[in-house]
Amino acid sequence: MRPIRKIKKILKYVYYRSVRVHGRPRKVAMGMAIGLGVGMTPTMGFQMVISVPLAALFGQNKFAAALGCWISNPITAVPLYSATYILGALLLGRPLVPHGGFVETFTSVQGIFSDIMLPCWVGGLVLIVPVALFGYWLTYQGIVAYRVRKNIRCKQRLHDWKWNEETGWSRTKRATSLAGHENE
Repeated sequence: MRPIRKIKKILKYVYYRSVRVHGRPRKVAMGMAIGLGVGMTPTMGFQMVISVPLAALFGQNKFAAALGCWISNPITAVPLYSATYILGALLLGRPLVPHGGFVETFTSVQGIFSDIMLPCWVGGLVLIVPVALFGYWLTYQGIVAYRVRKNIRCKQRLHDWKWNEETGWSRTKRATSLAGHENE
């Protein structure tokens, strides 16, 4: 049960860290999409070095791009790169297991690039579009929803200041309704 709690805690942290990023929701979501797109490529170890300058080049949120490229981390690398390899091998019409097997393929540089990296790149480039679009939409919706909830909570805590001749300035709770919620 403990690993599930850790995963929930990590997901909650990533959610709050991404929706609390300062900037316009479109720019933050676009930065996240850039990071997710770079995260789908087999460039582990260099993804932040690639995604942050790309986000800066296009004028998008650099922090969100760095956060998005963590889609491929040590925990998700094996399933992610397996999926990109399988998709790329199928699209290229190659067998899922190279002719000499994986051990023989990893012994030659040419085998690594032609039999492993090429299918990973092809599969990753195909998956960039749906993953980046979904990540953009999810991030944008999350940021807007979070900011609307935060704005409503802030407005509910506000008070009106009134001047009274006898007591001076005093605060009274607002009696207006916000988005269908009655203030008390």
